[in-house]
Amino acid sequence: MMPDEAGFESNEKITGRDPVQRKDKPAEQMYDREVPITGVPGHTLLHDWLDGEVDEMRASEVEGKSKIELWTRINAESEMLRRRVTPVHVQQRIMASLPDTPGTASNWWKQQVTMTPVSAIAIGVALLAVGALIIQALR
Repeated sequence: MMPDEAGFESNEKITGRDPVQRKDKPAEQMYDREVPITGVPGHTLLHDWLDGEVDEMRASEVEGKSKIELWTRINAESEMLRRRVTPVHVQQRIMASLPDTPGTASNWWKQQVTMTPVSAIAIGVALLAVGALIIQALR
């Protein structure tokens, strides 16, 4: 018996059939990475400049001045946004709204409900009245 492509032995001798000639599939291009590797078509000098591997003058000569200016502006704005902090008066308002000791704030759904005997009797009477009304409606 001969192993096939999957590594299993074929049953041609057992079944008495001639082996089927398989057509080779055309090679498909494999995409195993999202970011191009150095030397791969599509990797430009702009990528090298953004990585800090090439100086700005050389990148602007090859890639064009507009692309370099765009990315310089994007980098400057990103850096400005990274350095932004919350204003002091907002921080003070946030800190003032926090409880003094940790764990003292409780959630409304976790609060224990206390029921007085009067409210329990009122609820019971209301439920009996609603039940009587339903029974009357069904008759």
